[in-house]
Amino acid sequence: MSLWIYLHFPSLQLDALYCEPSQGVIIVEGRRNEIVQLNQEAQANGVKRGMGLATAASLCGNLQVLQYDACCESDKLKEIAHGLYTVTSDISFFEPNGLLLHASNMLTLYDGLENYWRSITDQLDKLPFNYTYSSGYSPFAAKMLAQKGVNQILDSKQELSVKINQCQLSETELTTKQVSQLTRVGVNTVKDLLSISMADIAKRFDSDLVNYTGRLTGEFHHTINFYHPPERFNRYLDLLFDVVNLSFLEKPLLKLLAQLEDFLRVRDQYAHELSLLLQLRNNQSCEVSATSAAGEYRQEIWLKLFQLKFESVRLSDPVVRLSLSVKRVAAKQGDMADLFRGKQGKLSPLELLSLLQAKLGEQNIQGVRITEDPRPHISSQYCQPMVETPDSTTIPIDKNLLRPSILLPFPKPLRERISIIQGPERLSTGWWDGQAIIRDYFIARTENGRWLWVFRTPEQKWFLHGVFS
Repeated sequence: MSLWIYLHFPSLQLDALYCEPSQGVIIVEGRRNEIVQLNQEAQANGVKRGMGLATAASLCGNLQVLQYDACCESDKLKEIAHGLYTVTSDISFFEPNGLLLHASNMLTLYDGLENYWRSITDQLDKLPFNYTYSSGYSPFAAKMLAQKGVNQILDSKQELSVKINQCQLSETELTTKQVSQLTRVGVNTVKDLLSISMADIAKRFDSDLVNYTGRLTGEFHHTINFYHPPERFNRYLDLLFDVVNLSFLEKPLLKLLAQLEDFLRVRDQYAHELSLLLQLRNNQSCEVSATSAAGEYRQEIWLKLFQLKFESVRLSDPVVRLSLSVKRVAAKQGDMADLFRGKQGKLSPLELLSLLQAKLGEQNIQGVRITEDPRPHISSQYCQPMVETPDSTTIPIDKNLLRPSILLPFPKPLRERISIIQGPERLSTGWWDGQAIIRDYFIARTENGRWLWVFRTPEQKWFLHGVFS
């Protein structure tokens, strides 16, 4: 028989919130007006699970009340499964708050149940979620013991049978009607139920009870659909307080970035662009994007980039939720360093580029590339920074030609007395695109010592086009 481990998360939605520990928080099931989750501060004030909202409000004055959200719990359950997938393969969802692990297939890899379970707990301890657990030789048995809070991982059939026999019928997944029918005939515990043969159960009760009993004991096959993780990273975090000052978002954002770091590290990937969606209280949103030209996975580096981005963000309303997603990823490349280049700066060129883009905006950081056009105002063009175009490395450059460091946006009439030092250099080109020029360029020197780049037109008009440094 296969060995299973069930993980029960009794307060997924509550544990996923980012709130101050001194504030009482409860999750209420609206249809029943019943408290289903509560934190320690609410418990300290006498609030209990199953209590009504009015009673809880009378016991705890500073109480934060949230509506139960099954979709939120489902999303968080997927996040947990995504993290566990790095240490175990066969994971199945028991929504809204349970995960089933097929342990038998992993015991050889981990050399025993103890090592395997230690790997599972090491991964779970990184997350903020409370959980109870148990093992069992059927999914239903492991689930029943975990929800009861047995919190033991055993592979002994005899010991597990003892634990199962101690459970009450109310701790199973039988309906209230089925429990009532069994109680009337003297069946009060799981031990009593399992003492009846399957044939007798089939004669006296309906087929649902037969199926449940067979699956509980492992005699009947239990169809399990296993989980396959998504390829994209997308996480969110709800805030229990309104944030107007973006510097206060650093701690909750760091929680999301830590999850991103784990996601990228196990895949040996770098992220090149992240999108942080700030959900506002007025149901609007504000997107903040950060890019890393070199590619990055470390949380502290991405936090620094977002801090620079926050300096230029203005909010129309307080932030109530953070959503982080990855737009561009790439496989991690090995870092190369030249042993003989001597001491280098702490930042690589691409890391410096990322900081400048975060601080000043991507549109304000440009690179320059050379073209084959001899016209001075077209011979170089703006381009994406630090991106080599295929033709830029093959364009021949005449190093004997002197060109000024500063080129004016547009030539302006020459108003100074000059002395010609070098020239002329005739440029007669541009006939193919209707922007033909015929100019004689000279290097000249003014009376006060400035070195200029000037040209003369066929009409004998003189213009200033550049200044030498």
